[in-house]
Amino acid sequence: MPDRAHTTVGATAPVRRGITALAVAGAALVLLVTGADAALAQPSARAGGTLKCALRTAPGGRITFSPAVSSTPRRISAHGTVDLDDCTSPDGRQPHIRSGRLVLGGSGLATCSGATGVQGTGTVTWYSKANRTGRVIGRTTLRPTSGGGQGYTPVDSFLSGEAVSGPMAGHTFSGTAVPTNDVKRCFTSGLGYIEGRGSLTVG
Repeated sequence: MPDRAHTTVGATAPVRRGITALAVAGAALVLLVTGADAALAQPSARAGGTLKCALRTAPGGRITFSPAVSSTPRRISAHGTVDLDDCTSPDGRQPHIRSGRLVLGGSGLATCSGATGVQGTGTVTWYSKANRTGRVIGRTTLRPTSGGGQGYTPVDSFLSGEAVSGPMAGHTFSGTAVPTNDVKRCFTSGLGYIEGRGSLTVG
């Protein structure tokens, strides 16, 4: 007759090991699900940017070039004012900003489609309500990327770089401005200013 005690131990040991394995797996699953829930609950730093705004040259605030930009590369200075509206914060970090105004100035080696060697700064004043009303949230200083780039016009080269002070300092920014005035003259008689609309993203 087989040893009853030996039979019991031999039969229950694998069962106990199976139960232990299931418990460990269950705990791991709980941690995994909890971690996933926590990750979903946290806003992502890359969830479409810290701030996104519609961009439009301010009334009477066209961006001017001196001398006029042409198809031949030349060193120009650029100055102008841009309104930022309908601002939203995809990652939830800047929920109180609704609008802004960007005053920019700089220089670069420009052609009709872009600029390199960009130097200068832009200052954005942020507001808590639409159309630059409400309280001032703060002021951000923007520094364009020196390498510049290609775009619709040289203006786009001044709308890409880094926020160096104020709200969102350390974040990158990028923007585009589709011209609303006739820019085809750039290739013939030169282009002295830009009026346009587009978007600006910070973060």
